[in-house]
Amino acid sequence: MPKPIIVKKKIMPFNKVITVNGDKSLSIRWALLASQGIGKSRAYNLLKSLDVISTLNCLKKLGTRIKFKKNFLKNKGMELNNNFIKKKLSSMLAIQVHLVD
Repeated sequence: MPKPIIVKKKIMPFNKVITVNGDKSLSIRWALLASQGIGKSRAYNLLKSLDVISTLNCLKKLGTRIKFKKNFLKNKGMELNNNFIKKKLSSMLAIQVHLVD
């Protein structure tokens, strides 16, 4: 059985604006990180490639609320350790992968 991860220090909320040029890698990473957080995130100039759209569709199937607006995208995260996501993933995947130290 894998060892549990223990967080000893609380991470302070991150409420900053980061401006970078949009590309596929950053767009997908933003979608993945925003979906794991608590609360709403916004991305402007998100790349609208097939890979990014596929990632967003997968996240929607897992329960993340994603809304396309005129010039930005809203992502309401489902929290990293959400049981709903774990159940959905285990039913979608044939194999479960456990990372160990």
